[in-house]
Amino acid sequence: MSHNNPYTHATNVYGNNAKTAVVDQRTLEGQLLMKAAQKLDMLSKRLATGEVVPPMEVEEALSYNRKLWTVFSSEAGEDAHALPQEIKNNIATLAVFVFKRTIAVLANPVPEKIAALIEINRNIASGLLKNKDPKAADAAGENAEKNTVPQSPESKQDSGVTDVQT
Repeated sequence: MSHNNPYTHATNVYGNNAKTAVVDQRTLEGQLLMKAAQKLDMLSKRLATGEVVPPMEVEEALSYNRKLWTVFSSEAGEDAHALPQEIKNNIATLAVFVFKRTIAVLANPVPEKIAALIEINRNIASGLLKNKDPKAADAAGENAEKNTVPQSPESKQDSGVTDVQT
C-alpha cells in the first residue's frame, strides 16, 4: 500500500515551481505590461465587433492596467528609486495619461480610445524585454503570473511579487 505524504508532494511542487519562477524585475514588469496589453486588446477586439461588453468586464481590463501603472508611478516617485530623474518624469507623465485615458474609456468604451493604452504597454514592455517587435512580445505576456504587479527593489527581496485583486 502506497502512502503519499502531502507535505513531500507540496515541497516537490514548490521546489519545481520556484526554480522556474525566478525572473528579473525588468522581465517581470515587461510580462505584466504585455498581460495588461492583451487584456485591453481582447476588450478592444470585442468592442470592435459590435459586442456589447458588460461594464464589469470593461472595468476588469482597465482596472488591471490602472493598478499596474499605479505601482509604476508610485515606485518612480520614490526619491530612493535608482532610475534617472528624466525616466521617472517620463513614467509619471505616461501614468497621468493612462489614468486620464482610462477614465475616458470607462465613459465611452470604444476601440480607438483603448488603442493608445495597448501601444504604450507594448512599447514599454518591448524595451523591458529587449524585443524589437512589441507585438512579438505578446507571447511573453501570456507567461506573466495572474494578478501580480512588480514591487520596489526593497520589497523584492522579501517575495518578489505581490498579489493584486482585480
